[in-house]
Amino acid sequence: MPLPRRKDAGAVEAPVLNLLSARVRLSEVDEDTEPRTVIRSSDGKSFTFDPAFTCKVEIVDDGGDGSDNGTVFEERFKYKQDKGGKWFLQENSKLGALAKTVHPTYFEDETIPELAADDLEGFEMLCRVKPKKNPTTGAVVGSSIDWETMRPVPPRGKAKAAAVEESEADFDSIAT
Repeated sequence: MPLPRRKDAGAVEAPVLNLLSARVRLSEVDEDTEPRTVIRSSDGKSFTFDPAFTCKVEIVDDGGDGSDNGTVFEERFKYKQDKGGKWFLQENSKLGALAKTVHPTYFEDETIPELAADDLEGFEMLCRVKPKKNPTTGAVVGSSIDWETMRPVPPRGKAKAAAVEESEADFDSIAT
């Protein structure tokens, strides 16, 4: 006889979002430059987190009906470690993609200062937001930014000018 099924009780408290193209804002940005150990109060188990920028991500525009606008979740942009044990900001990583979104020539221009929490506080970008899974169990535990889709928000003046120019071109083709 098969065993009965039981629906997940929904233990996940973090919002689970799946947005193809959202405008998000980073806030409460904190940078840890050294590994950080946390002890869970419920069972005393300890976890060590890699150095990272930790922040709140707010959905400014969900790219749809607006029902997810204002939703907030936590995100981590981690540093990588080399074989010698030194931590660094790697270009082909989530943090590297964020650095290039904030400063497009970050890795080519040595005059750009190191990325800091102040650079990220209030920063807005466009990206996909997808369900975040626990790598061990596969359980959905919240939301995460898809780092391969991060791009800067186009300047308002340029986007508006392009839209006006396009609409004028459409009008001209209709008139002839």
